[in-house]
Amino acid sequence: MSILWLCMIAFSILYGLGIGKVDVLNNVFLNIGKETFDFVLPLVCMTCFWNGLLNVAKDAGLLKKLELFFHPFLKYLFPDIKDDKETMGYIATNITVNMFGLGGAATPMGLKAMEGMQKHNKKKDTASRSMVTFLILNTAGVTLFSTTLIALRASFHSQDVTGFMPLALIATAVASFVGLVIDRWWNHRD
Repeated sequence: MSILWLCMIAFSILYGLGIGKVDVLNNVFLNIGKETFDFVLPLVCMTCFWNGLLNVAKDAGLLKKLELFFHPFLKYLFPDIKDDKETMGYIATNITVNMFGLGGAATPMGLKAMEGMQKHNKKKDTASRSMVTFLILNTAGVTLFSTTLIALRASFHSQDVTGFMPLALIATAVASFVGLVIDRWWNHRD
């Protein structure tokens, strides 16, 4: 993939030089660092803030309460690992953290959950039923507070930074529901 990117960049530079747009190339080379910094800084600050808030919620026991709230539902979705409390805890934490739009903070828990599910997997080279269900929940999961999108909209000076949130909640809820219905149908048809 890096070779593809290198070829595209080289072709773009050569094309710009070929058509005489040296001033445009110079402008890009001189301003790309500042534009990248201006774009990334609000995202980093927002992510740090929400990760800090997540740690406070964890220390206060809020995440544990949310995990306990989701536990009966997760036992139904993951019947083949319902007795593995550690893996179920990782799944619940991942889903809870993803609900707050902190995918980066949820990733380590998601990886631990997959490792735990792999222990119960009879076919080690194929994703288990639980792994597929978890992937659906992780990918299309309900997002209550899309922190990354809020940071992006804020960095571009949106007039209504959180105006999309009701629609995002509906979209993620529908995607989760449809994904889980298809998953259940696929697993019960065999």
